[in-house]
Amino acid sequence: MLLPSEVEARVLLPVLRAAVVTILVREHGFQQKQVAKALGITQPTVSNYLRMSRGKMRELLETPQMRDVAEEIAAAVLSGEDEMELRELFQRGLERLRRERVLCLAHKTLEPVLDIDSCHICD
Repeated sequence: MLLPSEVEARVLLPVLRAAVVTILVREHGFQQKQVAKALGITQPTVSNYLRMSRGKMRELLETPQMRDVAEEIAAAVLSGEDEMELRELFQRGLERLRRERVLCLAHKTLEPVLDIDSCHICD
């Protein structure tokens, strides 16, 4: 039995970071070291996110909600927002992904027997 917070930390956050990294590198030409510094992670972690060896739930990357949140965070990086603002954007983004039930998709993948239609823990 996994709690939603475990799924969020284990899956949702890595997928969100992977989405932000991908936008910054592939769409805005950032170098991996630049992204690492901006997000407070290591360059090897950036490389892993680009290869999707972390944040493996690719279908979550394709949800419009994930793309919206990732684009908002990437825009903040591009505009030079400080680390505290980026933390807040990540937190609000994760809250949105919970509220809009993207977290439920991740949870169902990890625990296939979970009835996400009757679960409303995160509501």
